Amino acid sequence: MAEQVSRLGQWVIAGELRWRKLRQVRVVLTALRVIFPLVLIGTLADLVNRSWLTPTGYYYQTLHVTTWLLRRTRLQQGILLIQTGALGLAVLGVAFAVSYLLVAGVTRRTSDRLMGGGLAVLALEFLNVTPATLRAGRPLEWAAMNLGLPGLALGIVVGLLVGNLYRWGVRRWHHPSDALIRPLTLGTLGVLLTAFVSLLWLMRGPVDTTFGPAAWLRSTLTGASDWPALLGVSVLNGGVAWLGSLSPLPSTPQQAAMAAQNLATVLDTGSWHLPHPLTGQTILQAYANMGGPGMTLGLLLAIFCVTHNATQRHVGWLSVLPVLGNFNAPLLVGLPVVLSPVFLLPFLLAPAVCLSLSSLCLALHWVPASAYAFAVGTPGPLISYLGTGGAWSALGLAVVNLGLSTAIYYPFVKWAAMADRQLSEEATNDAMG
Repeated sequence: MAEQVSRLGQWVIAGELRWRKLRQVRVVLTALRVIFPLVLIGTLADLVNRSWLTPTGYYYQTLHVTTWLLRRTRLQQGILLIQTGALGLAVLGVAFAVSYLLVAGVTRRTSDRLMGGGLAVLALEFLNVTPATLRAGRPLEWAAMNLGLPGLALGIVVGLLVGNLYRWGVRRWHHPSDALIRPLTLGTLGVLLTAFVSLLWLMRGPVDTTFGPAAWLRSTLTGASDWPALLGVSVLNGGVAWLGSLSPLPSTPQQAAMAAQNLATVLDTGSWHLPHPLTGQTILQAYANMGGPGMTLGLLLAIFCVTHNATQRHVGWLSVLPVLGNFNAPLLVGLPVVLSPVFLLPFLLAPAVCLSLSSLCLALHWVPASAYAFAVGTPGPLISYLGTGGAWSALGLAVVNLGLSTAIYYPFVKWAAMADRQLSEEATNDAMG
């Protein structure tokens, strides 16, 4: 390995191997592979709904969907059902799988494993009770606030907490029993403990436990109109996505107001000297978010450049359509990028480099700032071109950024493939020995 890669590569691969061999991490990565089909189906449904069936969608506008698609509303209802069901089940599934696999490490009894997974799902459901109905003593209402891509990190955390607690109980159960007494006892205690903790949490007021990180991210984006602030937003948004909260870059009223002022300037005066040339729309969305947070369109291209890992390429092909529309959840879950140390640096570095280069080009007036709002699902490289009214310089800068991000990702994709191969070889040797 020392002859094949640089010293940095050796260090990155060694760190990735140590990380993946940790029991908790190994369980989470296995659970992510389990829910990948659900994330893929739900994301594709989300892409179809928002870009084909919604008036703000790119293909809805460019292909004039209303002129040829019959019963669009009924079709949209079915697509929304698939999207909500698949992504909601993905969050419940990751909580179940993480807890189940943790318990499976200390017992062969299926009843214990299922009880551990079921308690994790129950805990996640308790967090989605509407507090108003709980306080008023009315029949409980359920709010699916955390059942979707933003709640994926919550599902992982709940699975880890419940699974480790049940695992602790199993390891300290010293009384002889049949196959039902232990899971019934631990399950009953788990339900009571979960209900008590959830009641204490819900009575404090929060409905959406993803609101805290989202509010924090929104506060950093508020009024961001210079390079350091936008760089901080990019890094923070990438860090949140790497941890598993796969939500799109949020918008704020202040950002919307600045975008409106920019557009008004272009429409009223015809001038591209905008009052707010550096905003989330003009820089982050146009030049540093192609493929979704982390410039993952560059990651997708890097995967196709590395030919010796069939798994990476398979996930890449399955993720092509969503990533082209800037929906990158299948790629982040399928590789996975989520919680993978080898991908953390390029995931943060690629958009930061693209943002910095684009800010410099705007400051030197080499490219105009994007003023026109882009439709949902617009292919990443076209966002800046369409946002500037067809400026070829903006399209050229987008292509340069895409090439830079691909080059940044390329060595890390190779190192991830090497780590995969080494883990497979070790597993084979252990099975044979």
